[in-house]
Amino acid sequence: MEGLERYRKRWDNFTKGWKGIVIYIILGIFFALLINGILSLIFSTQFPVVTVSSESMVPTLNKGDLVFVVAAENYEPGDIIVFNGWEPEPIIHRIVAKVMKTDSGYKVYRYDDFNQLDDNFLMTHYREYFSDRIIYITKGDNNPVCDQCIGVPPVQQREVYGKAALVIPLLGWVKILFVEYFIRKPLMGVIFLFFSAIIYGVYKRYV
Repeated sequence: MEGLERYRKRWDNFTKGWKGIVIYIILGIFFALLINGILSLIFSTQFPVVTVSSESMVPTLNKGDLVFVVAAENYEPGDIIVFNGWEPEPIIHRIVAKVMKTDSGYKVYRYDDFNQLDDNFLMTHYREYFSDRIIYITKGDNNPVCDQCIGVPPVQQREVYGKAALVIPLLGWVKILFVEYFIRKPLMGVIFLFFSAIIYGVYKRYV
């Protein structure tokens, strides 16, 4: 016990002041990356955990929700998938139509009453995208029209990272705020660390 107490005091001295804030942030990033790597192996996907960063999937998913993603061999209309699309970051939208190329022609499967693109359009307009024999039409639940209705290409099978398996509300705000104030606006992150160190120093001195 004495040895443990000695190491605890050393750690407390080592993490005093602004150094402690920086150390804990670095440790937090390290463990986040470690956990992400472990989950990637378990869920067989490059992006096992994603954060909803827009309101396109409201009310099913809200901005700041944390979504666990699992890879699958097949995806069906109605599945909420995470895929590599037209944005720098992975997109999370719902499959509203699936088109399969078979030896005898094409088969179209739809979600609910989706009818914004007719069968003939789906089977002829996207012929160049059938290298995987399957394409997906996607839509945000909160968007008035499907993604492909505004001109973006359909989602190919190889572009899908997986489908939503579990949602934890609001927990993703940690990532959103970190990216916003430490990645996109590093100056704001430095200012935050500076004032955090001052507050921490005042707390340790007078409390």
